[in-house]
Amino acid sequence: MENKKPLSEKDIEQKVLNDALNRYENKDDKEQKNQAIPDIPTKAPFNPNDFEKNLTKETDEDLIIDFELLDLPSEGKFYENKINQIKVEYMTSIDEDVITTPSLIENGTVLDVLLKRKIKTKSINPEDLISGDRDAIILFLRSSSYGHTYHVNVPDPRTGKSFATEVDLTKLNYKKIEKQPDENGLFLVEIPMRKKIIQFRLLTSKEEKNIFNKAEAIKEAYGHDYSQFNTLKLKAHIVSINNNSDRNYIDKFVDAIPALDSYTIRKEILKVMPGVDLNYEFTAPDGYKFVAPLQMGIDFFFPNN
Repeated sequence: MENKKPLSEKDIEQKVLNDALNRYENKDDKEQKNQAIPDIPTKAPFNPNDFEKNLTKETDEDLIIDFELLDLPSEGKFYENKINQIKVEYMTSIDEDVITTPSLIENGTVLDVLLKRKIKTKSINPEDLISGDRDAIILFLRSSSYGHTYHVNVPDPRTGKSFATEVDLTKLNYKKIEKQPDENGLFLVEIPMRKKIIQFRLLTSKEEKNIFNKAEAIKEAYGHDYSQFNTLKLKAHIVSINNNSDRNYIDKFVDAIPALDSYTIRKEILKVMPGVDLNYEFTAPDGYKFVAPLQMGIDFFFPNN
């Protein structure tokens, strides 16, 4: 058996140093192996449709048509989808072509066409809106397009003579509704003469337009000097009378209803109708103040200042 040569002091120092280096090197290897490898984000597969969409996306702010999210006065309580806020696009020069088209003005569809162009919420059909919500949208379109000042001619209630004045559209607010509908969007009112409970609903713009056309057709067919629009509209509003919902009974009831009862129902309908409060305080040239309703027809969009 061969005898090993004893290690010198220098060899012992070197061995201790080598052992220490080996321990640290092994420790670093283990730590690196235990470290989690960070996820490298992978690029999504190429999609030609997305590429074309991004390529044609407008980035110049001057060429983008902006919009606003508008709260509806009705809060969506009379619609099946209960939507209470809609996207409305600002008017452009093309929309001015729309509101100045003679044929649309003549047949009374100009505002309908304008609203269909400007309402960008897909689930909303302008014809299915109640009149109060339409008024709110029309007011927004006018104010955002031509400013808040509206020049009008108003008759003085004392003399009947009209005078020119300005209306500040920012002073028009949503009506404060005290009475709320039931879960089906219906209201109740008791009429004073017949002492019956009338259940009624609010009508959409399309329903009111159809009633108007029917009234005009009846007037022409029978050669009447008057229109039955208000009576036909009242019949459409009424859902039941003392829980009797028979349409034939309701029609005959309205035809024979005392004037005070008819007035009571119509007044209640106006009272609960959400929308813009169009009653405006005017000041005559001599300082006399009075309140009168502001009309929002097609001329509402034509600044005359």
